[in-house]
Amino acid sequence: MSGTDKAPAMRVAVIGAGPGGLTTLKTLLEASTPARPIEAVLFEAEEGIGGTFQYRSYENAELVSSKQLTTFSDHRFPLSAPDHISLPQYVEYLRSYVDRFALAPLITLGCPVTSIAPLEKSSNSKWKHRVKYVDKKNDNKERTFDCSHVAICTGLHVEPNVPSIPGIEHLKGQAFHSSQYKGRAQLTGQDVLIMGCGETGMDVAYEAIKADAKSVTMCFRTGFLSFPKALSRFKIFGKEFKGGLPIDGLITNLFETAYVHSAVAASRMRWFVSDFVIKRVLWFLTGTQAGMNQHVGALPHDRLGRAFVFLNKSSKAMPYLNRPYQEKHPLGFLGNGYVDPPEDAQSKRWVDTCTFPERIDETGRVVFQKNTERKDWRRMKDAEVRPTCVVYCTGYKQSFSYLDPSYSTASDATVRNIVAPNEPSVAFIGFVRPGVGAIPPIAEQQAMWWTALMTGRMKMPTDTPHYHLLAPSTARIRYGVDHSAYMSTLAKDFGGAPGLVELWRTYGLKVLLIYCFGASFVTFYRLTGPFKSEAAPGIAKTELAETIMRRGLLGNLFFGLIPMIFYGLINAAALLLETLHLLPREKAAI
Repeated sequence: MSGTDKAPAMRVAVIGAGPGGLTTLKTLLEASTPARPIEAVLFEAEEGIGGTFQYRSYENAELVSSKQLTTFSDHRFPLSAPDHISLPQYVEYLRSYVDRFALAPLITLGCPVTSIAPLEKSSNSKWKHRVKYVDKKNDNKERTFDCSHVAICTGLHVEPNVPSIPGIEHLKGQAFHSSQYKGRAQLTGQDVLIMGCGETGMDVAYEAIKADAKSVTMCFRTGFLSFPKALSRFKIFGKEFKGGLPIDGLITNLFETAYVHSAVAASRMRWFVSDFVIKRVLWFLTGTQAGMNQHVGALPHDRLGRAFVFLNKSSKAMPYLNRPYQEKHPLGFLGNGYVDPPEDAQSKRWVDTCTFPERIDETGRVVFQKNTERKDWRRMKDAEVRPTCVVYCTGYKQSFSYLDPSYSTASDATVRNIVAPNEPSVAFIGFVRPGVGAIPPIAEQQAMWWTALMTGRMKMPTDTPHYHLLAPSTARIRYGVDHSAYMSTLAKDFGGAPGLVELWRTYGLKVLLIYCFGASFVTFYRLTGPFKSEAAPGIAKTELAETIMRRGLLGNLFFGLIPMIFYGLINAAALLLETLHLLPREKAAI
């Protein structure tokens, strides 16, 4: 029990000890008051914390999101730490989070949850849900925990998604999901076939090259949008830029997410405008609009942009994918171009790409699905590809087998992708994926949102959100969001989105400018409001100010001031049209 011996007003079961579960537990405990005590217990099936970052990691893996964005609002890495950290470093960071906020006594490890079911209304208990779990650390018996609320924080990356390949039994070797990949030794000397072109697939392709695999082939259905996690290694007029600026901190707050007219938000105009500009900048820098220095695997034109896809920020393998297709930059005579790392540029090896396998024939040869529009299929259609190692980098699927059928699941959590409207006492934390961004800070923001809702600090929102990425009805993944728009929407709901005048009066001009020019860092939403943190102003003035200063004068002009003015004019025009009754008046979240 937290803070008092009074019977708790809320008793919460938190499921999962990854980042989402840990920050939910901490947020609930800090919201406990003598007048409204909150008791919370976290259940984790594994023997340690960290979730996917601990148990589905692999050799040389590191975060593609920056430390500035990924870390929680009030527990940061030192300023001297690199922008992008390894997975073991991140797990250590999570352990330090547990230690700092004294969460360990409330975490029960080695206790997999077997069922969550509603308690009968006729029961004398004041609780609503019964959680059953197996206590593996003690007597291996099943126990129960009755509670008023449940936060499911098991995340998106638990149950592997393994597509069926006709003839896979003819494979002369082994096939396994990327969750079972641990290091280069599994790839050395193999003919490797990689299924999927996401960030893990790109990592495995690069690792296979470095492991001296005999051959490496990557298969994908449509394509991907490649962009390095940090801006660097390109030349303009012969001068090389080596700044290494993380791209997830470039989008500014003011008129991109904080103050957006509902009509502008609904149209996704700001996304399409930025796509138009970015494509031309990419061509100017690298000679291709498909992605940053991306000469193969281009997405269809109607799906190429931040409104549609998850940016692939694992770009180390791109020199090897590009090698059979890279053309001379049309503006190379000006000294423009992308500079591959020397060890990759000097290599003669490559990664083949093609469509998904139609089948594997009796000899172990892959027959690729026909697609005459793809240049890689035209090149590979008659190739003799006989893998000895197939790695399924095909993502994960959601499964809630422990939930009673009467409960909604994450796909039914239509209120801000956190709760179902008919059962707000059950939350799904960490079940959205940002196009560019990170899930852990989103989980912290979701935890604050749900805590505010459950403690009566806000009402259930009913307005229409405009933060979802656009996806066809047939798409397998329909939980994509624009990171900035989603974070801002949740903050506005629970009262954490600061007003400009309020920021100026409370903290002065410097913090106001940092908020306007900075990205949607979760710390910004703790400067004011119900989750106000004493640490937030100091973090804003140092670490988050650095993300702006590192852009330099031209960077802040291009990524900050010009977009602010442009989007500000668009929003002002929309407001004027609404005032003149030429636009419908609509209250909408972005």
